[in-house]
Amino acid sequence: MLVEPGEPVSGLFLILHGVLLVETPDDEYERGAGNVVGQWEKLDGSEDIRVTAKTEVRLIAVDHSAYEAALTG
Repeated sequence: MLVEPGEPVSGLFLILHGVLLVETPDDEYERGAGNVVGQWEKLDGSEDIRVTAKTEVRLIAVDHSAYEAALTG
């Protein structure tokens, strides 16, 4: 499990290979290679999200501070 309900999300996960299942109280969807999950789900107010690997996955994790630094230069 990458993200548990009620727990803070510390950054983003870029999916290189495989499929992640994202579950919110109102929806459930899959994200595959080339997609990003994590902080984006929190932006729409979904505090209770769960993100789990549906298949074997390879990810790049980007923590919040590195993401902010990249945006601000």
